[in-house]
Amino acid sequence: MTVVAGRPAGWSTEAADAVLAPWVDAGVLGDLEVHLVSAVLRLAPDRPDAAVLLALALAARATRLGHVCLDLAAAHDQLVAAQVDAGRASGLGLPDPGAWRALLAGSSVVTDAGAGPPPDGDDPLRPLVLDGDRVYLQRFWSFEVAVAGDVCRRADGSTVVGPTDPGEPAVVRRGLTEVFGGVPLDENGAVDLQFVAAERALTRPLSVIAGGPGTGKTHTVARILAAALQIADERGASLQVALAAPTGKAAARMAEAVEEQVVALDAAGRLGPGVADRMRAITPSTIHSLLQYRTRTSFRHDRTDPLVHDLVVVDETSMVSLPLLARLLDAVRPAARVVLVGDPFQLASIEAGTVMGDLVGPFHEDGSTAAGPLAGAVTELRRGHRFDAGSATAELALAVRDGDVDAVLDRLAAGDPTVHWVRPDDGPGLAALQVLVCGAAGEVVEAALAGAGAAALEAAGRIKVLAAVRRGPLGLDEWTGRIAGTVHGLVPAALAGGRPRVGTPVLVTHNDRVNDLANGDVGVVVHGDGVRWVAMSGPGGLRLLAPARLGEWEPWWAMTIHKSQGSEFAHAVVSLPTVDSPVLTRELLYTAITRAKPEVTVVASEEILRLAVTRPVARASGLGDRLWGTPDGVPGPGVAQSRRRNA
Repeated sequence: MTVVAGRPAGWSTEAADAVLAPWVDAGVLGDLEVHLVSAVLRLAPDRPDAAVLLALALAARATRLGHVCLDLAAAHDQLVAAQVDAGRASGLGLPDPGAWRALLAGSSVVTDAGAGPPPDGDDPLRPLVLDGDRVYLQRFWSFEVAVAGDVCRRADGSTVVGPTDPGEPAVVRRGLTEVFGGVPLDENGAVDLQFVAAERALTRPLSVIAGGPGTGKTHTVARILAAALQIADERGASLQVALAAPTGKAAARMAEAVEEQVVALDAAGRLGPGVADRMRAITPSTIHSLLQYRTRTSFRHDRTDPLVHDLVVVDETSMVSLPLLARLLDAVRPAARVVLVGDPFQLASIEAGTVMGDLVGPFHEDGSTAAGPLAGAVTELRRGHRFDAGSATAELALAVRDGDVDAVLDRLAAGDPTVHWVRPDDGPGLAALQVLVCGAAGEVVEAALAGAGAAALEAAGRIKVLAAVRRGPLGLDEWTGRIAGTVHGLVPAALAGGRPRVGTPVLVTHNDRVNDLANGDVGVVVHGDGVRWVAMSGPGGLRLLAPARLGEWEPWWAMTIHKSQGSEFAHAVVSLPTVDSPVLTRELLYTAITRAKPEVTVVASEEILRLAVTRPVARASGLGDRLWGTPDGVPGPGVAQSRRRNA
């Protein structure tokens, strides 16, 4: 059905259902969107046009699929991108973008951001916001404008108060020189980018450190912390530092990586008295825990009750959603420093937003950024350190990142001992892989039966199947069933009761403040002292938890690629579906391959690999334009307005 302008006679909620019915039947819209449109109809002061109601429904659908808004100029592409049956979706007509925009601008349920505030100061809250060619649900527009405004204010700030003063760059450089063991130079004789990133982090209110796996992001963060603490000591000041990540697993990995750097720095004699102990005392947490969440969308800390920290470092920023970043920045004191760290080529948050890519902005070939509020505050680390020179795994990841299908297929077929390719129709190959995976799972069960929690956890993380989808051939459910069915027989009947059963690795799927559990935490059910315990890994080491306190969980024999972010495995088995799926993207495959350290096995057909490598994620967002503007560096719409509203 083609939506046209005009108000049908006898307008009612039932009429709205009729307008949306073809979209619901095609699987584009669901109950959430229909209920939202019905609610707006009941509250609207007049009768919105059918095209306006469609925009409202599609904007709501967009946030459900990770977009921040509906892009009118690219609405068709945005519509079919998430539909496996693109033919059905393509048969649904959309209004002309220009006419659609005009209808929205004149609607009583739409705020036109480009029109400026009303002359009488009356600014009613409306469900939709029209900002250029983008249509937002009001709350997501507010989040985007708030983030842009906060970033601009911090980037422009020159009055940060703390133990490292931007007015004294010589002090910062001297402190960093001590912990780096000199000023490191790259192969061209220029100052190494890790040193540059650390210097920017300690002389700017907000900085961004971007880079792929193994490029030294944690190496740099550890030296930022060490230098900041030592400078504070010299001044007799107290420095409050927070380290945070989006998930419990990412926070635990951050703690492990920082500890490795502390040991190395301490052994090299680059830390002052007591600095190593203070660095170890900074325990990374989830962002939700840092802000002290009350409900999923409510936190204790905000601008009225801000965080006490002087320096806030966030790892795995690519996984942070736009709403969560807005709430985090709102809770950080204006005088504090913020360092955002992540890989812009990884998967974005499963919720709305592409914040890391938007913050990093466009890079030039020489590594510099375009003009914008964050120009000079973003550093992209390029030189890899995780893999050996010429690593086939690293080369495969780079080929995927660059969208080079031929190079990807060549790397997979080269026969390197660390890179393997198993096709779905290769029966013997799949059988051998299953034996390998189930053999590792058997080691988990044996350690669990012996009560060896640390050994069980180590075995559980040694090789991991990372599935692109949950259901269907080669999906998470199929792999979990295969592995569990093979190893459950290893548990004696006397210990087989209870849930989860002994030997099962578990993945926490919900934040639980009472039991100090975060989404993404992992453990193994072990048998010790005649009872079952869940051995959990965490920043403080091994922790034993009663199974009844585990809360919401799922078996961790395998996991989705989305949930693997922030993790590393000695051998990652990347399992792609046998048929096309909207989740198959370049970023998904890149994220999965970069979990390997260093061995990877890719289970996929050539056709599916080509689809994934040539399909980059395309999420609608206006944050990048607000921060970086046009190619000429002109700030995008909304930045000036965000400053006024949040002054």
